[in-house]
Amino acid sequence: MKSIKAVAFCLFLLSKTVFSQDSTAVSLDSLPQDSLPQDTSLVLLPTNDTTDTDSVKIKRGLRFFAAAGIQLINFKERSKFQGFLDTQYDKYMDDYMENSAGYVSPMKQDFQTVNLAFPITAGIIWQFNDMHSIGLGAGFLYDKESVIIKDKHSEFRNLTYTLQAFPIFIEYRLGISQNLISMNNVDYFSVLLRYYWMLPGTEIYSYWGNAEADFEPLGNGFGVFLGYCFSKWEVFEIWGEMGYLSLGVKSDDEKSILDSWNLGGISVMIRAVF
Repeated sequence: MKSIKAVAFCLFLLSKTVFSQDSTAVSLDSLPQDSLPQDTSLVLLPTNDTTDTDSVKIKRGLRFFAAAGIQLINFKERSKFQGFLDTQYDKYMDDYMENSAGYVSPMKQDFQTVNLAFPITAGIIWQFNDMHSIGLGAGFLYDKESVIIKDKHSEFRNLTYTLQAFPIFIEYRLGISQNLISMNNVDYFSVLLRYYWMLPGTEIYSYWGNAEADFEPLGNGFGVFLGYCFSKWEVFEIWGEMGYLSLGVKSDDEKSILDSWNLGGISVMIRAVF
């Protein structure tokens, strides 16, 4: 008798369990889908993480930088030095034509039509935030052009002219919002504006004479660059820059071989910021 009661009690418990599960299932299925809670945390979290990451990509405060690059100098006055070379060659040819017996014809090598320099700069930056910064920098630019000319006695001369500059500049950087760029997963693009002064030591010296640039308190020109931060390790960043400079200088010295010239042009640089 007792065994029958035990079996009946077990069957009663089993039926209650099955009934409760079915009721729950029915009640959930019967609810409208719009009334069910929607879990949006998986969608929102990546957006929050991205925002947090972007906000600390560029360190704020005082920074230092050093840069090196290539510049195609817009030195139109090179034609004057080519003219000096041609005049020297004409003199050699006139001498050869007067008495060519036993001599060789003079020869010359023309100056290149492109002035290429490898400027270096260094300075400090005050980073307000991701979008804005100001900076102060100084640099050095050097370009030596050399040719060889030979007279009828087969004697060679090396004729040269050298461009040298010591610029200082102030800089303003404006970050370009990623909302304005159609590419995804890119780092920071920036526009950089610079204003230059040429320090003493900016000059031209050559086989035919020299020209020292005057210091202009109001400045010598400007530069516009597009920058891109393509690599970063904690506080260390690598930037690429490409832009154009206009750097006009003058010399009031009556003995100067030139009274004005331009040291600007197209520039490409790599900058390290730390």
